[in-house]
Amino acid sequence: MGERWALVDPGVLVAGRRLELDAAEARHVTGVLRLTAGEAIVLADGRGAVAAAVIGEAGKRCVTVEISAVTHHPHLSGGVTVALGVLHSRAMDWAVQKAVETGAERLIPVLAGRSQLGAGAVRHRVGHWRRVARQAIKQCHRPWEMDVADPLDFDGLIAAVPPASGIVADRGGRLPWQVATGPGAVLLIGPEGGLTAEELSSLDRAGWRRVRLGEHVLRAETAVAAGTAMLSLGAAQER
Repeated sequence: MGERWALVDPGVLVAGRRLELDAAEARHVTGVLRLTAGEAIVLADGRGAVAAAVIGEAGKRCVTVEISAVTHHPHLSGGVTVALGVLHSRAMDWAVQKAVETGAERLIPVLAGRSQLGAGAVRHRVGHWRRVARQAIKQCHRPWEMDVADPLDFDGLIAAVPPASGIVADRGGRLPWQVATGPGAVLLIGPEGGLTAEELSSLDRAGWRRVRLGEHVLRAETAVAAGTAMLSLGAAQER
């Protein structure tokens, strides 16, 4: 059995300290992980602190832990940013989770021409996507949570990204290892209907490069997982 993780607020992990987990994490520990008093657990704050702990009390509504040791992991900048044309709810949640698991440093929700949600609905959902991203670090044992940025419209994205960093997933593009990406690459993936011809032309004019992520047509959420994994490995090798 591998390590089981739970989340705590930033700044509370101190060796020798006794903590009570919040209600949601308590339910996760006893209801999902099925842990009981005396068992080991790992606590993470999403800001690089990871602690070894032992469960003290393990009730349905109250779980306490005793922290034995804390490790602080440095934040490594220069990771991949995923710019994702906003998807419908379940697909967007899945894409956020997989971006976390495959090593994205940041995700930017993009209001593309074929996105199914409008600007108001997207702004309303950002908080939810941030919670999804934070919860995902428990699955992949990641010390630092992925940043979910405020949404941008398409023109705002082009203006915000240096041309040398911009990459767009496109089946007609070059293979990833044929394109020099370097640290801080921004991978744009369109929504369910793909990017429009006008959007692709705008990216070409702005100097973005096209990269294909496989031989077959991928769902947008699958492209997030495949593209982030490919580019994250390259970024890790260059650090």
